Amino acid sequence: MKKLSTLYSALLLFGVTGCTYIEPPGPFSVPANEKSYIQGFFELEDIHVSPISGVKIDKKKKIVNLMSTSFDAPKIYEITDGIGVVINIGVEGIGKGLIDWGKNNLYVNYYYELVEKIGDTSFNSETVHRYGYDMYANADTLRSINIICDKSLDEVHPAGSSLNDIFSIYVKDPYAIVKNGYKSVTGLNYYSLDGGTPEGYPLSLFGSQLSSVNLIEKPYIGTKLYLVLDTIPEHTDEYTFTVFVTNKQGKTIEKTTEPVRIKGAD
Repeated sequence: MKKLSTLYSALLLFGVTGCTYIEPPGPFSVPANEKSYIQGFFELEDIHVSPISGVKIDKKKKIVNLMSTSFDAPKIYEITDGIGVVINIGVEGIGKGLIDWGKNNLYVNYYYELVEKIGDTSFNSETVHRYGYDMYANADTLRSINIICDKSLDEVHPAGSSLNDIFSIYVKDPYAIVKNGYKSVTGLNYYSLDGGTPEGYPLSLFGSQLSSVNLIEKPYIGTKLYLVLDTIPEHTDEYTFTVFVTNKQGKTIEKTTEPVRIKGAD
């Protein structure tokens, strides 16, 4: 889509020609829109990927805890450390997002078009920004995510092969909550978020083995995706992962993490 870049150019034009121009606030002072649950959308303009540790998953209780995630390059991580890769979509800046800055700018129209389209118009409650959360969604439906490594993890996963069957994905699913009448979604492949969630605030994470997910059937998912390694590599080594994110229109963006040291089975 080119709509965002066109809007951004128009805003700049207003600024230099002396026409009325209202400076949008920073990303953490966006006013709450109590009418809608989703507070902004990002297109697949760019992604940022980085190693991560500290993802805690209780598959029996269906709870995910992301409160203590971090990454320390010199450390040798074990599989029990909750290691993986986090993908951020829309990292070009808040200007690339379709954020509700109020009715006096050019971004807001497209935002309202999308929330009307998906039926997110009757949340009528305290919104994510007032709690320090970021309830953003992908404006683009994703077609696929693929992850590979520069080294062999085991005999079945040589260097450069897909690792989707040994990584799980966890991501907020705001559209599922909208469709569920603004209630948290439970059941197969849905998890609650432990730690920091405001009482009564609906929030659910979709979680599944990456190779089993049909992303075409998951429109408007969150913009921060956690890929968690499920299998211990054969050897202790330094591994670099590359992620490919493709949207429904066929646009693919590829990014590589910095190296992460992982303790192997040997």
